[in-house]
Amino acid sequence: MGLGAGFIASLLGIGGGTVIVPLLVLAGVPIKRAVPASLVAILGTSLGGLFYLARRGLVEYRTALTLETATTLGAAVGVWAFGHLGSRGLTVVFAAALIISAWGLWLRRRLPEPGPYRWPPRASRLASALLASAGAGLLSALLGIGGGVVKVPILILILGMPIKQAVSTSKLMVGITAAVGVAGHALEGRIDWLLAIPLALGTYAGATASSRLLVRLPSRAIYYIAVTYYIVMASYMTLRALHP
Repeated sequence: MGLGAGFIASLLGIGGGTVIVPLLVLAGVPIKRAVPASLVAILGTSLGGLFYLARRGLVEYRTALTLETATTLGAAVGVWAFGHLGSRGLTVVFAAALIISAWGLWLRRRLPEPGPYRWPPRASRLASALLASAGAGLLSALLGIGGGVVKVPILILILGMPIKQAVSTSKLMVGITAAVGVAGHALEGRIDWLLAIPLALGTYAGATASSRLLVRLPSRAIYYIAVTYYIVMASYMTLRALHP
């Protein structure tokens, strides 16, 4: 499961939680046990292939670290809120996040790929990106995702990054966000390490392999893969919420 999740996640710039959590739930793991284990696995996704992409100039460190200040705050709030929400509520929020991401990427794929990304962006764009990043951090800790389903659209739609650079930069960002969530859940004693560690080993191996494929794929193909995946997973999680 971790191997497949890491492979898909690295192509989409997500942490892999949108793969791991639904599959664990389908396998009968309660969502409140699946979410903390998924965050550990996301650390493997983030690290796998990251240095390969960085050597090719696809990781924008300044943008990642700036936005992660807001994401970290959101993740801290999410760890607190996790203990106050029911499983059905978490599932509904998860599905909504996927639908929003699919809609944004579907609109963007019709436009020509933007030119080279430049730092810093306009102040209004940066402020919007920081606010959205805080929301991504909240979703990360609540849902066991790295927040990439929100971060990739932020980087593409708000900051104007080309999709391959956005996906690569998001890999770094989801790892930082997941680390905050892991620390919080670990302090609360919520992580099943016998479940989480094998997942993390698999995601690292899968992400390392797919990072090399990412460099070779056409940008339009990445858009179609992302939109298709988000819609399928959103449909599944919606059905899960309606028929737990």
